[in-house]
Amino acid sequence: MLESQRKVTEPEVYERLLNRLALALDAVNTANRLRNERPVELELRGLSHAEFELIRAYLARSQREMQINVLGSLQNQEAPRSAKIIWLKDQAPVKESVKVRSRQFK
Repeated sequence: MLESQRKVTEPEVYERLLNRLALALDAVNTANRLRNERPVELELRGLSHAEFELIRAYLARSQREMQINVLGSLQNQEAPRSAKIIWLKDQAPVKESVKVRSRQFK
């Protein structure tokens, strides 16, 4: 049996891949409901070369965007500001506060 050598357009590949992913996720959802199974991985068999390349391009793009976001967030982070510490023992007592204390104890 001969396969068609017709060149598939990008929208057709994208649509076909989305349909296959939807069916696979539906099967996982059904397995979860009926048998309480939660698989860790999702396996798609029989991907065409175009579908596989579309997934590879999507993952590469996502990885680049994630790296750019991480670098941007690192650049936007400011160094933690240090608080100004004032030691009470180094400050001279205010005369008014001393008078109040002496009045309370008289």
